[in-house]
Amino acid sequence: MPKIASMVNLIEELESSFITVHRERCVQVRNRNADCLRCASVCTTGCIHFDGEELTVSPERCIGCGTCATICPTCALEAHHPNDAEFMNQCLAVAGACDGIVTVACGTLLERVGDLVDRDAVVRVECLGRVEESALTELVAQGAKSIVLVRGACESCAHATGFEMVQRVCDTERQLLEAWGASADIRLADKLPKCTRAKDDGYDKGKRAFFESSKREGARMGAIAVDYAVRDALGEKATPKPEEPRYTKVMDDGTLPHFLPDRREALLNSLATLGEPEDVMIDTRLWGHVIIDTDTCSSCQMCSTFCPTGALARFVDEDGTFGVDHYPGDCVKCRTCSAICPTGALTISEEVFARDMLAGMTDRYTMTPRAVKEGTAHTIWHKAELFMNTDQVYER
Repeated sequence: MPKIASMVNLIEELESSFITVHRERCVQVRNRNADCLRCASVCTTGCIHFDGEELTVSPERCIGCGTCATICPTCALEAHHPNDAEFMNQCLAVAGACDGIVTVACGTLLERVGDLVDRDAVVRVECLGRVEESALTELVAQGAKSIVLVRGACESCAHATGFEMVQRVCDTERQLLEAWGASADIRLADKLPKCTRAKDDGYDKGKRAFFESSKREGARMGAIAVDYAVRDALGEKATPKPEEPRYTKVMDDGTLPHFLPDRREALLNSLATLGEPEDVMIDTRLWGHVIIDTDTCSSCQMCSTFCPTGALARFVDEDGTFGVDHYPGDCVKCRTCSAICPTGALTISEEVFARDMLAGMTDRYTMTPRAVKEGTAHTIWHKAELFMNTDQVYER
């Protein structure tokens, strides 16, 4: 795996108008022993590529499909083509125009059908890999009756990994809707539904949309130019963007900062809107249930140090009892904890109870004090005594 400095530099190269990179969220930046690189496994163009030994980034290959942002468990990559708010607004507009039917279609397919489709009745994405569960669930929570994801010739497409990604997303979404008792239909299709057929409105909607987008972009660029001209005339210098620290500092409790990705928070909110789920277990790509073997555990608590969301959190009771609490609802299944555990004491169950997602259920793992206290002036000395099974070890 790449060293931390190398990973920081590589992931920064992805920053573009298509993708915002939050490097402090990347699990491999947080810990070089984390085993992820999901983004490379689904990248549709080879922009992010891992050959088994070396990770390479070629930003000029990025087409803004957003598939890497879909698979990233911590939302370290944020899609902008369109961004999540724009995508949701477009979907809701289509639902309003089509009696609750939301149609999302591959850009290649829409280019092929041309003017035969009503562009106000379908949401265009570069690849269906852009679609993810938080958006689908929010659409259902807001009353969408059916969501149709229309693909192109995915089998022969160079971006076929995007279709594989959306298949996984649909499998997860169907499980969630079944567990929550929602009746909306989520399906992949080869053909556009009838409601997307173009109507004769007396003008070319494609050209109108082009001119509208050109007008908005022109206004934005004009505002930037005017602002620059005013600053130049007044002799002012542009305020430089504050540079983010390259490395994240630990918090007072010795752990790295925790965060809950926006998409995960939105998903949980939408599920709460749908009501209470059935008391069933679900097996999805989104959540995992961490199980700690306390007999094997060395009590180092590194799992809680590097857990990105705080799903594993340290606790210390007044009587000195300490350990780790596990919140399954906050787990994003990044698998950092199991990858970095020095004793292999952690396993991740693929199944979780649906009700645990919203109920704030917690598993508590009490740990035994370590034989040698870490971080003292004599830690190495005492470890040497323990390792050699003798007290005849002396400091100089």
